[in-house]
Amino acid sequence: MPEKQTATNVRTGGTVETEVPTADEAHVAALLREREGYATHGRDERVKAVDAELKRLGVSRADAHKGTERAVSKPRERRTSS
Repeated sequence: MPEKQTATNVRTGGTVETEVPTADEAHVAALLREREGYATHGRDERVKAVDAELKRLGVSRADAHKGTERAVSKPRERRTSS
């Protein structure tokens, strides 16, 4: 679970409370991004290695993605010069 940290907004002087991921959460998130890159480029052996590391950490892929949303962007239209 993310840790909560309090900071002071420099512009307004107000207090802001933000959630900061723990070191373990940040590590798992990095591994998932790494895995996604390998899967995208067809590097199956590296995907298996990352999956093994996630398993060693006690994280299943379903647990890792629980509660996360993925943004899907539309392909950008090309502009033509006139």
